[in-house]
Amino acid sequence: MENTNHQGIQAQQLQYHLNCIQEKYRKEFAEQLTENLDDSLKEADDQLQNLINLANEYAEIHNSAKRESLRRQREKKKEGRNKMKNLNSMIHQQESNLQQVETKNEQIQTRLGQVPTQIQEQKEEITLVREAAKAINIDFYAKAVKIFQDRLGLTIQKTKGKKMKLIYTRIDPNDHNKQFWILFGIDSATKQYYVHESVPNVSGIQLIIDQLNQSGNLRAFVKEVRTLFLNYISNPANHQQQ
Repeated sequence: MENTNHQGIQAQQLQYHLNCIQEKYRKEFAEQLTENLDDSLKEADDQLQNLINLANEYAEIHNSAKRESLRRQREKKKEGRNKMKNLNSMIHQQESNLQQVETKNEQIQTRLGQVPTQIQEQKEEITLVREAAKAINIDFYAKAVKIFQDRLGLTIQKTKGKKMKLIYTRIDPNDHNKQFWILFGIDSATKQYYVHESVPNVSGIQLIIDQLNQSGNLRAFVKEVRTLFLNYISNPANHQQQ
């Protein structure tokens, strides 16, 4: 009986120790499990945060790209509007230039239409001027010829073959009406003056003809011929044989 009780006590003691051991391991396992679970949760939180950060970065990149795309689109639209504005301005300028050209063309056409009338008016004015000048010249030369005839005893005649004859009087003091004359013309090929004949035939005629061809001064030529005739009369030794 005592043995039975003693074994019962031992059994209770063993059961107690077993329970203590089980409780100890249960606590240790629970603590370890809790610690492992905390670590897993922390790692999961870290991974989740990383994913959130990655998502935020992706969203930022996406938004930035979207903003850049929108900015470029706005710039392209603005550039397109500016090009359209410039094109419209150029078209307006070209239309204005075309209008100016058309206006100038109309003015030119109007002026061209007036040209025949203006030409005719100018021709009439030129004709009037020429007629007036001709009348003045005729009157002038008529007066000049009269002076030459009255004071210098000079008469100018045109002859056949487009020659000019200068007839001098008042040369010979013994006979004021005696004529001394020279016949000269222009060579059609050389356009040079030449002496056809002189009466009397005096020396020095060719020299003053050469001077006339150089200077074209007919007035000086007329005076020099008269001087030759005067020298001829004053110095008979210079007479050429007729």
